[in-house]
Amino acid sequence: MRGDDHLRVAVPLALALLLVAALVVLVGARAVDAATNWAVHVASTNSGEAHAQVLPTAPASPAASCAAPTTSKTIKVTWSAVTHATTYSVFEATTSATGTYSSVATGVTTTSWTSGTLTAGTNYWFEVTALIGTNWTSVKSAATGESTINSSNPFCIQP
Repeated sequence: MRGDDHLRVAVPLALALLLVAALVVLVGARAVDAATNWAVHVASTNSGEAHAQVLPTAPASPAASCAAPTTSKTIKVTWSAVTHATTYSVFEATTSATGTYSSVATGVTTTSWTSGTLTAGTNYWFEVTALIGTNWTSVKSAATGESTINSSNPFCIQP
């Protein structure tokens, strides 16, 4: 191969990497194709690598149950395991199943989590995500059914 042949290959490759880098800046460090659940994460390395992996599926069958309805204001959330998941995160909403969710637990290594003492007079819904390693997070699961915390026995009911 002649010296100018290397240049003919290197310039288009460099332009392609520059285009990918520009897209990363515009879209963020991770681009997700929701239709196929593929994520592309562009790594900043000398070799210009890009990594792609199928996103983990959302945890299935999330359910919330009153942990000890006659003695505590806690709720136990359970879900089905996701293949290769290393940890799970749990989110709660207090306005509706389609409301705004806040993170309440991260780094959960089992398929269940029990809340701390919850606020009386409040309704709760929960969603769960699965994480594979440190870079890949599933979409949130479906919401659990509603659980209501009361100020007197039973402290937790599920209408």
